[in-house]
Amino acid sequence: MKNSYSNFLKNIFLLIPVLIISCGSPNNQTKENKKSYEDDIQGFWERKGTIQFINEIPVDTLFYADGDINEVENFRNIKVFSNNNIMWLNNAPDSQNAWKGGPGGYGKYKIHSYDSLTEYMSHGTGGMGAWMHYLLDSLKIDKQPFPFTTNLLTNSYWQKGGRLPDNNDNKSYAEYYERMPKSSEKNMLDGVWKRAYEISYVNGIAVDTTSVPSDVVLDVKIMRNGRYMYQVDQTGLFDQSKEEHGGFGGYGQFEYDGKGNLVEYNEFSSGMGTNNFGPKENPQYIKISFYNDDAFLQITKDTLKQSLGGRGLVYKRIK
Repeated sequence: MKNSYSNFLKNIFLLIPVLIISCGSPNNQTKENKKSYEDDIQGFWERKGTIQFINEIPVDTLFYADGDINEVENFRNIKVFSNNNIMWLNNAPDSQNAWKGGPGGYGKYKIHSYDSLTEYMSHGTGGMGAWMHYLLDSLKIDKQPFPFTTNLLTNSYWQKGGRLPDNNDNKSYAEYYERMPKSSEKNMLDGVWKRAYEISYVNGIAVDTTSVPSDVVLDVKIMRNGRYMYQVDQTGLFDQSKEEHGGFGGYGQFEYDGKGNLVEYNEFSSGMGTNNFGPKENPQYIKISFYNDDAFLQITKDTLKQSLGGRGLVYKRIK
């Protein structure tokens, strides 16, 4: 398995460009006088391409939409920053491990300025989750810092550094992201949530409640302005040779009516998941019951009225 982790490190940046068609960094925006860079970084971002630097000067930008980078068909890579929590996910398939879905990562972040950001990664799904588990266990640490040079603008940013390799000919590369627009206004579900308990039901009656220790399974969900992303890291529960070691995650949009009815529209998955759907093509109906502002119970339904009822998940807000 060590070879697979090494291969993962090599392959995670397969999307570094080999064909150059446009020059310069997208720079048609200016930094606005908003509250601060802490506020400006928050939200969902989608990677749109790669910027090439020579001698630390941006010289070329390649875009997925233009076909400049085509190693992965219909590639998507989405990242969300919310209240010091960072999560990312992509749908690049994995042919080297028991799980076949793409990688994803979760951790904390600190933005130092418009030009500097550090991600402290601790968990993940797919190849990233497996590699993080192996790395942290080997080094006896609980998180791995990834420092980035950034250029944060109003509706786009790039990041360069972390583990992204630089060539010996003074070339380097940055990931280029654009802000995703709000899908809805803020509601009670907006926030960062961690699964704390599972409730088992028989004939609609709760019969057992089980805690979910974070060192065994970490299930975190970020919901913000009608978009959501979640990851379930199971590396502490399953051996690395098992498909379940890759865990599972997903990204999509959601609608909440404020009356306990939630609809999630999954667009793509990670780890064991290989789903790919268009926006709002794949609805999943969920019943929500709030205990208070910082905790809720969710039970999946097959329609807005019929509960699948075997299991309920209790999430608590991460503050």
